[in-house]
Amino acid sequence: MEEALYSELGFFNTDNVRSSEKGDFLTSPEVSKYFGVIIRSWIDSKNFYENIVELGSGTGSLIEQIDLKNIIAIELSSTARQEMENKGILNVKSHEDLNILCTDLVYGNEILDNVPCSIAVFKENDWYEKVVNITKDRFSYAYQPIRDEQLNWINLNKIEPNKHYEVELQTNIDNLIGNLNSRLQPKSFLFFDYGYLQKNRKNRKYKSLIRTYKNHHLSVDPLDNPGNVDITYDINFSAVKENLKLLGYKVSIKEQREFLLENGFNDIYDNLKNQYLSLEGIEKLKINSALNGLKAILDSNGLGGFYCLIAEKI
Repeated sequence: MEEALYSELGFFNTDNVRSSEKGDFLTSPEVSKYFGVIIRSWIDSKNFYENIVELGSGTGSLIEQIDLKNIIAIELSSTARQEMENKGILNVKSHEDLNILCTDLVYGNEILDNVPCSIAVFKENDWYEKVVNITKDRFSYAYQPIRDEQLNWINLNKIEPNKHYEVELQTNIDNLIGNLNSRLQPKSFLFFDYGYLQKNRKNRKYKSLIRTYKNHHLSVDPLDNPGNVDITYDINFSAVKENLKLLGYKVSIKEQREFLLENGFNDIYDNLKNQYLSLEGIEKLKINSALNGLKAILDSNGLGGFYCLIAEKI
């Protein structure tokens, strides 16, 4: 997964901008310009103004919407970083390149799902890891005894053996957040992503939550076209919460819909609706498009059903 997404020929390290109508997927900032406006309202309510850091910024669309000059973008893609340079957005390739010692906020939208994971399966009364077997002319899946770090993660998160589904092991997410915490000492983390709570995993109908996307559609098995498709998975937010609690944070998890409603969604929607009723022609169509975008990021069956995690240092 690391190679397929982030190596020299990986999915996110090419000249293509992935998150756009002409790309491979859309996230909330591309669907509605008001997504960032609402996050800005939340930031203002928290008085977060010092060295804010955004993870996985793409071309900086969310930063533009939030409209604060002190946000630093972290983005691997050189193409995306160049676009941000053209927009005057300060950016670095890795958190290791930051020259700040503390920050009010580290946040990311649909970034955790692209942090490479490994996979555990329970069979023959023991845990194994699903691995990629490399032969001369093809990739295939195989199994090997689970590594200690991965088994410790399973035990820490109290994941019960279940032969009916695979477990996406989020040790890399834990390590990333741990490194960010050590390096930047954030007062708060804010993450949006698709995912689930551990107590509800057995209710999901899919054996594996790993999947790929290409051109806005579900695509092939990850081994069939590596480097040319996005590999992603649903985030176990219970595990992310547990990790942050161990780092000394108070954590709350809610749906994106709830976060938006708590931070000014209705005021924005009502204002646009009043404008819509008083306009004609092309301006009315523009307002209608904005209203549809707002509905999309609030829809509990779509983007509004994503999870929002807020962590505040105790």
